[in-house]
Amino acid sequence: MLGQKTLIMLSCLCLTLTLALGLVACTAPATTPTTTTEAPTVVTPKEIIPTPEPTPIVVTVIVVVTDTPPPVTEAAVPVTETPVPPTETPRPQPRATPTSVGPLYFPEPRGLDHWQFLPDGGVECKIILHITGGVPPYIVHHDVDTFTTWETDPEIVFRAEACSLIVHTIKVESADGQTFSDDYAITPPWCVTPGP
Repeated sequence: MLGQKTLIMLSCLCLTLTLALGLVACTAPATTPTTTTEAPTVVTPKEIIPTPEPTPIVVTVIVVVTDTPPPVTEAAVPVTETPVPPTETPRPQPRATPTSVGPLYFPEPRGLDHWQFLPDGGVECKIILHITGGVPPYIVHHDVDTFTTWETDPEIVFRAEACSLIVHTIKVESADGQTFSDDYAITPPWCVTPGP
């Protein structure tokens, strides 16, 4: 890498050569003057022969780069830090214990709220839970699936196979520490045969 001073000197040298060569090209006479003893003649604008433009001169500068980096020096201008006024870091406010709106409860599901066949032969099932009491957020456990919700009517989505009885356990935990659970059993509606 070249140092900053070396680059500046090379730039000045290139500029000087360019200006000097340009000056020589512009001030050189276009034709060689001759002395005549004839009477001067008047030249009309049609007879003026334009002087050809000077040929540009190309200067090649060879720069040698070495592996030795330039020495690191301190900055000439002192760096001063602008003082930043202190800001107060927001502190989390203590959370009050949520007040329960009554005992936590949900009615046992008696049927599916929605179902549809899947391309692989399984069935996607949905149950809408209707939670009362307790305080959100609620943690809902449906067998091995668990999710947190602020809704009192969350949707539980699961998969069923063939015509087996749908048997699961639902457990809901409230933010105020209450817990309620219930088992349910639903006959798959896609397997029910209408009576006579």
